Amino acid sequence: MTTLRLASLRTALLLTVLTVASLIGLGPAMAAGPPVSLGEVPVLTAPNAYGPGIWHHAKQGKTWYGSYRTFPDTSSYCIDAGKKSPLPKYFKGAKADTVTSARTAWALHEYAGSKSKDVQAALSAMARLDKALPHDHKVPPQKPAGLGKKFAGVAKKYSTILAEAKKFAGPYTLDISLEPVLRMPVLEPYAAPESATSPDSWASDSKDSDRSADKDSPDKPKILGTPTDEATLTVSLTSSSGAQVPDVPIALKTAGTTKAPTTLTTGKEPVTTTLQASAPGKLSVTASAKVAPQTVRVFEPTSGTRVQRVVTPDTPDSVTDKASLELISQPKVTTEISDQTPTPGETVTDEFTVSGLIGDHTVTVEHTLWQTATAPKQGTKNDDAREIASVTSKDVGNGTHTSGEVTVPEDFRGWLYFTETIAGDKATKEWKGIHGQPRETGFVPWTPTADTEAVLEGTSTHDEVAVTGLRPGSEAVLTITAYHVETEPEQSKETAGTELSVQDFTVIADEKGHVEISTEPIDMPVGWVTYVTTIEGSDVNAEWTSDWGVPAETVHRPPEEKPSTPPAPPETPSTPPAPPEQPEQPSTPPEQPEQPEAPEKPESPPVEPVAEASESPAAPVPELPRTGTTGNGMLIGLGIVLVGLGSTILLISGSRREKD
Repeated sequence: MTTLRLASLRTALLLTVLTVASLIGLGPAMAAGPPVSLGEVPVLTAPNAYGPGIWHHAKQGKTWYGSYRTFPDTSSYCIDAGKKSPLPKYFKGAKADTVTSARTAWALHEYAGSKSKDVQAALSAMARLDKALPHDHKVPPQKPAGLGKKFAGVAKKYSTILAEAKKFAGPYTLDISLEPVLRMPVLEPYAAPESATSPDSWASDSKDSDRSADKDSPDKPKILGTPTDEATLTVSLTSSSGAQVPDVPIALKTAGTTKAPTTLTTGKEPVTTTLQASAPGKLSVTASAKVAPQTVRVFEPTSGTRVQRVVTPDTPDSVTDKASLELISQPKVTTEISDQTPTPGETVTDEFTVSGLIGDHTVTVEHTLWQTATAPKQGTKNDDAREIASVTSKDVGNGTHTSGEVTVPEDFRGWLYFTETIAGDKATKEWKGIHGQPRETGFVPWTPTADTEAVLEGTSTHDEVAVTGLRPGSEAVLTITAYHVETEPEQSKETAGTELSVQDFTVIADEKGHVEISTEPIDMPVGWVTYVTTIEGSDVNAEWTSDWGVPAETVHRPPEEKPSTPPAPPETPSTPPAPPEQPEQPSTPPEQPEQPEAPEKPESPPVEPVAEASESPAAPVPELPRTGTTGNGMLIGLGIVLVGLGSTILLISGSRREKD
């Protein structure tokens, strides 16, 4: 019991000694460092003096990692840790000095307005640790990572902001450029790229179009294309590290443009926009931007003792750049002839579309109509090309138009096409259209005809054909068809009858477009044969077909006659007048019947004369096959008839007498 009491007294005595030692500054706090009074003392009576942040209790005393509201319009950050808080009353009328520190300046410019305590504490740490700024620290500054768990979020923000500052801090370079927008060649039937035989110049010869080419490399080809009335504006904002600075508004002032934007915003890559010129001449752009400053403002207190100095963000810097481009109208004309199969003696026009003129610029277009006897090749002027006529279209702007009329010659055969020319001047680049573009080419074919004559020779027939109007030197195919009909044909477009033969001939026209042929003979049947001639169409000659039944192309063979009696002897034509006189003699026989009355005749036998009379007329029977009668024969026959007649009368008279 006595021992316990002694121990309690000793413990009480020790506690009393330690308390007294602590009161006089001889305790553990003295061994750990300076007294707490050396650190920043929170001003409880001015709570609005502090922005977002975190207190840190260091061995040397308290210190505030965060922003102060020393000034009403911006955040401020102490650069003398451990001194008195920079209350507004200590900085009345304070003047700022600027100190260059690009990274801290960028960080304060970008994040000073944040309401995050971690962000504000990170900015405070950057300001305290920035060796470019003056310091009078009473509490040693530390990186947030070494300030304990309470500063874990601050440490992350500190690393992020510091890395961004290294990448995006100034000084800055604003670079803008203007490049003409090129129209690349369109390889269509009505256009052609630049060639040795083409007067078109698809490759721009302007200085502007060559800006992207390496002038020190002669082997590097130029960019094909012609400038238009548009230009590409490229904007690039880079930091001191060469990185593109995004999200910075760029103000634009332009001249010589129409409907141009007034602002654009930078990105992680250079940004572009297209500007359209309002007229030929200079197109210019001035670009400007507000960027993070490279300096911070440092303020000294104007009153009080042992008060911290502070820094605030400086005002933004400005960067500008200019670019200009001289643009002239770069016209292009695409055309189409009004009729690709024109009729000689009628008119054609040039349907043409103009592009590449800047704004309301207008030009004069000269249209020339050419003719050739040989097929034109695109981009090449044929040796036989001849000008038919020219017309002019004045005050022509962008768009589609129609030229004046040009008359096609009456005797024209071959190809014809338009070319266009726009004269060059200070506002316009010259344009010359190429020869032989298919869409502006028309063709009038040669129109051959044939004169034919059908020939009949005995029992065979053939056709003689003479062709005219072919293209000189051209090849043509002729088809001659023979038709047989029983009745005489009437000329018609439609064929009829039986097809006897078809003969094809491939011919070459002479220098006058003429050729002659004869068909092979064919057997000629009885009736009519008519020929039809066809000239096949080709790429230069029109098709032609003759009518069916043309008299000159028709021949006739009549059927052969078969005689019913043998032919007369050759001597009969010598006595043709005798037969007409003999028919008058039979008129005398009626006077003969009175002779039998003579008395001396009754005894003569009547039978024999009758027999002789009956036999004598029968003698001419073998002569019946004859087709004609001679004069002597007729006299003999007549005599026999008379004798027989007389005998008959006598016989009858005698018979009557016997009865009497």
